[in-house]
Amino acid sequence: MKKININLLGIYDMMLAAGAIYIGIIMLNTSNELFSVFPEEWLTKVPFKSFVVPGFIAIVLFGFGNIIAAIFSLKKSNKKYWVASAIMGGLLLVSLITQVIVLGEWYMATVEFLLLSIGQLYLCRGGFTRQ
Repeated sequence: MKKININLLGIYDMMLAAGAIYIGIIMLNTSNELFSVFPEEWLTKVPFKSFVVPGFIAIVLFGFGNIIAAIFSLKKSNKKYWVASAIMGGLLLVSLITQVIVLGEWYMATVEFLLLSIGQLYLCRGGFTRQ
């Protein structure tokens, strides 16, 4: 059962990494209509004028961070394989809560990412309880 949980967490981390890198690349491409047109009120609430900086953060922090977490999860000799994944899930959860506080609104993507971070933390629970 533990091996299945390790592999599932590692695969889940890789899927989150791929999604973060993909979304980050889309955000870096400011000509993409999905992210180049955003509500004008956001400009007064965030410290940047485009989605280039958040795209870079998505790639570096959440993309590469989840790749590192997946490597730890898929390593067979690591007993604390879940720690890096828990850190990444916690960072995503905190960033989403911060987003809601700063923007003052909920968006459908926020709810989806919130569920993904809770799923990641739930899978980490398996490693934590088996120590």
